[in-house]
Amino acid sequence: MSDLNEIIEEAWKHQDNPELLLKRFQEVFEDYRGNSVYLFEYANALDFLGKETGAIPIYQMALKLGISGKMKTQAEIQLGSSLSVTGENESAIAILSRVQKETGDPAALVFLCIALFRSGETKKSLKTALNFILSDNQGLLPEYKRSLSQYLDEID
Repeated sequence: MSDLNEIIEEAWKHQDNPELLLKRFQEVFEDYRGNSVYLFEYANALDFLGKETGAIPIYQMALKLGISGKMKTQAEIQLGSSLSVTGENESAIAILSRVQKETGDPAALVFLCIALFRSGETKKSLKTALNFILSDNQGLLPEYKRSLSQYLDEID
């Protein structure tokens, strides 16, 4: 794995040079196409460069190969985001909703709200974000929970 770590680290040194960044990942594609970490990083690079359409199938390959832990969550969030950017909002919402429910990660929630907004579900986006904030019970929220919950019910 150290060779792969070195390849990934070296590739990302060229993030200011999109052609070179992609070239570094593409040069070793055949050698590492069965490695979920490599696939995640390659998809991440494509995403970083605004090539979401190319990143989507590579994220899917990484997930199918069983990427795990934090990288799995990142891959799912980034896949959802890429799907949203490319107009595949229904798929994006499904993935991001599941990830947010399973992990509780606020990043998944933010990307979910953006996907909902992009799909024209502005009220649902707002309500989703506000429900999350309200569930946090920080500050004075507990004192206003009943009234805020009622106000949220008005958002349809």
